[in-house]
Amino acid sequence: MYSKSIRILIGVVFIVCVVGGVMVFQSTYAKSTTNQSHINSPNYPKNEHGQTYGLAEEATSVEMLPDLIQAGSVNGIKGYLLKKDYLGEPGNVPLYDVYGKTIIGSFRIGAKNMKFPKNKNGQTYGSSSDATSPETEPELISAMGVDGTSGYVLKTDLDGEQPKSPEEALAIQNSRSPGGRDIPLYDVDGETVIGVFHVGGE
Repeated sequence: MYSKSIRILIGVVFIVCVVGGVMVFQSTYAKSTTNQSHINSPNYPKNEHGQTYGLAEEATSVEMLPDLIQAGSVNGIKGYLLKKDYLGEPGNVPLYDVYGKTIIGSFRIGAKNMKFPKNKNGQTYGSSSDATSPETEPELISAMGVDGTSGYVLKTDLDGEQPKSPEEALAIQNSRSPGGRDIPLYDVDGETVIGVFHVGGE
């Protein structure tokens, strides 16, 4: 009887949590309009082992994070990261079920502090997957050229011309080639061109 009511409670919590987003790090766009966060202290539910679980976005500080942090799903089962893994070094970590015991998959922890290394010219470089949003991407983004050469592209080249008005956006859109465009592929110094990277196109 007790375990049945716990399962029902967990099912209700899952429905509420779904709107919070699938990924904890890479989904900065998944801010829920129905987020039930409390400004001071989130009231996280607990599993049968006494561990709190829920979304990281509901916590206003590291101390308030739940023991198990929701980070996507595997085959329809919600996945959670242990708090120590969430706060640990970037890399692949186990994804657990809500009980924090059974591993149902793995999750890649990105660089949370965005301290990308810098080249000799002071430009940050690294993978865009380690950024939590487009705004926190490094200046030189790792990429593979059309001939398979590994290098970096300038974020400004990748983003292209940024419109300042809806009319300008339409004009830029209409002027773009349907086949995409080529931009330089650089060495880590951001100066030496080592190849070509193709952006867009079918």
